[in-house]
Amino acid sequence: MTAGFGGSELWDPAVRRDPHRFYDRVRDAGEPVLQIHPTGERWWVIAGHADVLAGLRHPAIGHEIGRHCPAARPAAPDELSEVARLEARQLINLDPPDHTRLRGLVSGGFTARAVARLEPWISDLADRLVARARWQGSIDGVADLADPVPVNVIAELVGVPEPDRPRFRAWSAAIVSASVDGPAAVTEFGAYLDRLAARRRADPADDLMSQLVAVADRGDRLDRDELVALVQLLLIAGQETTVDLIVNGLRLLLSHPEQWQALRDDPSLAPAVVEETLRYRGPVEVVPPRYAFEDIEIAGGRIPAYDRVGLSLWGANRDPAVFDRPHEFDIHRTDGRHHIAFGHGIHFCLGAHLARLESRIMFDRIARHLPDLRLAVDPAELDDFRLHHTGLPLLV
Repeated sequence: MTAGFGGSELWDPAVRRDPHRFYDRVRDAGEPVLQIHPTGERWWVIAGHADVLAGLRHPAIGHEIGRHCPAARPAAPDELSEVARLEARQLINLDPPDHTRLRGLVSGGFTARAVARLEPWISDLADRLVARARWQGSIDGVADLADPVPVNVIAELVGVPEPDRPRFRAWSAAIVSASVDGPAAVTEFGAYLDRLAARRRADPADDLMSQLVAVADRGDRLDRDELVALVQLLLIAGQETTVDLIVNGLRLLLSHPEQWQALRDDPSLAPAVVEETLRYRGPVEVVPPRYAFEDIEIAGGRIPAYDRVGLSLWGANRDPAVFDRPHEFDIHRTDGRHHIAFGHGIHFCLGAHLARLESRIMFDRIARHLPDLRLAVDPAELDDFRLHHTGLPLLV
């Protein structure tokens, strides 16, 4: 165990209230820090910007540990539950060649050019949301502002009919919260996507589900579990992470009055708000599970084969070697472009362009049309880890 660190310190309730102090100490340690997850899994935490980048690029660090470690070989698909099968086929849990094949099927819909075509539609939705909020004395920053845009945009892209969207929003929340309802939500969501695929097979539309169904029906590049897992990931990741980005951006602006005033005075700062929120409090703390496929030397130390490598994006984005005053929220900073909140390399976030566009439009419209917006509670009462589940009470 690394000197000066508790064995499971990262999951201590006191550390969870401010993990950045922990990541500061990890960087100062000058080597990966071993932590034992509550499940007993060994994690080697890395928090320096250059070291996290090196880990994201490392050819011997990846997701599919079962391909390399005999003890971790997965069971045959017919021996797994549907939940386990779909989890195993999620894009974020795969390495090449499957990752390359599946990402290639959907990447065209998320390029900067493809996303730019959505701007008028997103702007109209944002205008309607802020217009409605102006006439209310109090609102929930999640339900009334942050949530509706990403939910409806990703549903529109995939081809989920508007009447069905409240249901898949509830499924998404249950799945990401890891509640006891999560497995049932995965199964129900999968059954819904089966029905939606059948409808698109009979009556194709100009949407992603129709495109994927056509590929699956050719039988050469996409099977049923891959299709369902891919669409589930797009719907869930496309919602949850962007809601987190918008609601935490609002919380940070409204708890830093000088920053909020700067945006109101100059709404063209909205893109800077997006980037600084991503740097200061991005949606992903540690990248999805990655493992060392062999003994590796990294970040000044050695990680044994088959142990988990905990690459902390939060730690990297507060590294003083890269960012001036890293623990200050400052939308005027000039070094924010170096953040890696969306990851790096082959797993760089597929929806980065879309998340940036949605968030930029929302911050712009809120600054222009809700200039008196303020927190309805003391900022100290807010749990920024759960805002998109518990709500953000605001006064208009």
